[in-house]
Amino acid sequence: MNKHNKEKIYSAIVYLYLIFVCILILMPLGITLYRAIFIYDENGNLTITIEAYFTISEAFWEKLQTSIAIALVTVAITTAVSLPVAYGIARYDFGGKKLLFTLLNGVWYVPGITYGLSLVLAYYFVYRFLLGFWGFVAAYSTGFMLLSLLTMIVAFKNFDPVYEEAARCLGAGRLKTFLRVTLPLIGPGITAGVILVLVLSLNEFITALLISLPTRVKTAPLQVFSDIRHAGVRPFVAAEATILQLVSLAIVIIYLKFFGTKYLRGSIMI
Repeated sequence: MNKHNKEKIYSAIVYLYLIFVCILILMPLGITLYRAIFIYDENGNLTITIEAYFTISEAFWEKLQTSIAIALVTVAITTAVSLPVAYGIARYDFGGKKLLFTLLNGVWYVPGITYGLSLVLAYYFVYRFLLGFWGFVAAYSTGFMLLSLLTMIVAFKNFDPVYEEAARCLGAGRLKTFLRVTLPLIGPGITAGVILVLVLSLNEFITALLISLPTRVKTAPLQVFSDIRHAGVRPFVAAEATILQLVSLAIVIIYLKFFGTKYLRGSIMI
């Protein structure tokens, strides 16, 4: 077998593997979409219709808007807070640095239901002024900030300070160097953190379920769960689930298209 044929076989194997992985990833969305648009009528005949999307309750759309608002504000807060913290941890040595980083990592390994229960107790006894929309934002920001922080720390660790030194030698100040040199080059790390926090904030269920009572706020995933409990996996419920998945995908694509590639050079291109 010559080298050309080996390359063809290798390429075919790679493509087949990628197709297989894509099928596994997209299968839940495909099955949910099938349940929403393929419906059996009274005579048992299979029909294709989008009627289920027009029977979605107004409550779901309201909760979806709430979820999107919570996710966007959470992303803004976690990014703004994590960026300087990651820079300090990556660039400076100080006493207790390893202990601090260990504690930050330890918070992430706490089970979600335990973390949610601790938040409920905190809201009842300490954070009563955060009950409502900002209670969800505070819960998600503290819970998901570590993800954003870790990706940014890795980005700063892999960033060569020689670029900053060159900018300083050419007369740029600290702030200008950070905004014009450092920030664009660590774009992939920021993008990874933003996407992780965005998707988790939009689709989080366990924490949202536990803190929905003290905060008196209900998100879209909770509305879908409530509809499943009361109506089962009906077509309109499947339609709600597909909309939630497509909204998450759309927000990520919009971010990568208009922000990830324009302001943070080196991020994923779409």
